[in-house]
Amino acid sequence: MRKYKYTKETLDVALEELQSESVVQRKKCVKFISMASRSELFGKTCDTLSVQTWFLSPDNREKLIRVLHQETEEKLLWEYLLILLMVCERYIDHVCYDKDFAKESSCVEFKQRAYEIAKQYAHHSSAIVRQMSGSIMGYMGDNDVWDIFCNVMSKKRDRLTISHITLGIRRYCTRVANGDNLFFGGTMTENQRMDILNSLRLVYQKSSNKSIKGMCLRTIEELENTKEIANKA
Repeated sequence: MRKYKYTKETLDVALEELQSESVVQRKKCVKFISMASRSELFGKTCDTLSVQTWFLSPDNREKLIRVLHQETEEKLLWEYLLILLMVCERYIDHVCYDKDFAKESSCVEFKQRAYEIAKQYAHHSSAIVRQMSGSIMGYMGDNDVWDIFCNVMSKKRDRLTISHITLGIRRYCTRVANGDNLFFGGTMTENQRMDILNSLRLVYQKSSNKSIKGMCLRTIEELENTKEIANKA
């Protein structure tokens, strides 16, 4: 019998230890749960269906949210929010599951709670917390994400933050190009589009990091091309 790294039992231990007063211990445990949320589905390290059941359990969901609310470290808050997003993407909406799975009550309730939490933290004092809150809101189709992303780019321009922002924008562009009805960020007004483009251009100008400049340039090009696609539609 295969011995998995991420199981119900190992996640139970990590969740319990998130109550620790030690930042180092909390960081270790939230990282473990975060890695479980991002682990390869049906891979060698994750008992996928057991872990899926664990995340979607109302008790575990609410315990996770309670410790999130108690957290004061911005990087750990960002990690908690990332977990909520990854569960939605990988344990609810992933194409490997039955097409009606996401309609089950445990899935619907998880996504509702994730959205509620994201909106609650969308105006947090930390730019990285606002970024991840925006990413969740965008995933749910809320176009307030574009204003949040612009605000974040005016304050925070590190590689990780810009990578998550440009990923969301490019997801929007891809789905618009494919003619999807539901896509990241819902609709984007012309004012929001111009604000996003201007914010990306400013990050590009101010950054000396080649990776960040490359992400910005590719995203600017895709968003400009998306306007042309929309005009032809």
